Amino acid sequence: MAAGSAPRLSERIGKGWSGLGGNTRGALLMTVNALIFSIMVALIKVSAETVPLALVMFFSVATQFFFVSLRNFRRFGRSLLVAERRGLHLLRVALLVGSLYAGFSAVVLLPLAEATAISFSKAFFVTLFAALVLGEIVGGRRWLAVAVGFAGILILARPGSGDISVAGAAMGLFSAAAAAGGAIATRLLAQRDSAAMLLLYQAAFGTLMLAPVAVWNWQTPDLATAAFLVLIGVLSVIGNTAMIMALRVGEASALAPIDFTRAVFAAAIGALFLGEVPTLWAIVGTAVVIAGALLSIRRQTRMPTQVEEACDEL
Repeated sequence: MAAGSAPRLSERIGKGWSGLGGNTRGALLMTVNALIFSIMVALIKVSAETVPLALVMFFSVATQFFFVSLRNFRRFGRSLLVAERRGLHLLRVALLVGSLYAGFSAVVLLPLAEATAISFSKAFFVTLFAALVLGEIVGGRRWLAVAVGFAGILILARPGSGDISVAGAAMGLFSAAAAAGGAIATRLLAQRDSAAMLLLYQAAFGTLMLAPVAVWNWQTPDLATAAFLVLIGVLSVIGNTAMIMALRVGEASALAPIDFTRAVFAAAIGALFLGEVPTLWAIVGTAVVIAGALLSIRRQTRMPTQVEEACDEL
């Protein structure tokens, strides 16, 4: 009876899931993505206390490379290696690796809630770079969104107060700016190259760039830290997969605000497991940053993102 009931239970779950609206399923998957990435950054913070940050980065990117190459080479073969604009591919990967390093550094130097809130400033840098590099027309309301967002960053950082690491805030802003530059490069490359190729180049060249740094800073981790390092990479793959699945079934414009639940998860994890209780300034600054980012998202013309492109091919 148990054996016969198992398929029926799975069928009921499957039917219940399929019966939900696309945006509802997408919102649930994006919430899972936000929770997974919040757990991941907490593990990064803990791991960086015992091993150099370069090793944490290397294990994260190398794990992604393993899964991406295993899946995509089997489907697309060597055609993935043929790219017309390798220079732009390398620039994109360099920007993303720089963003990763700065973002990991911000997580180490700042409380999780503040580091997460500052990462939302990527939306403002995308607006700036889209106007400067792509020549997109940016209206007054989007510039207002940028101003509101950076005002929130100032509230969070409070330069001169000594309550928060200025270096950590600067690292967080640099990470967001580099990630935005990578997003602009992605838009340019996605016009000709497949999403599978973009993902493979990102993982492969990221691993190659980080390997010498990892060797130079090598420190054999203990068993618990080694497990954390592998888990960070696995969680990154699972989180990205959840995001791809979310954008496959839901509308990007409807799902984008769900990403801000990362602020709630980060604050909760920081308070419960790391002893980081958000201050009133942190709560107010985070709210202002999220308000600016939401305004920026609402004013943007909907454009295909790399993840949306990937939905059709991965």
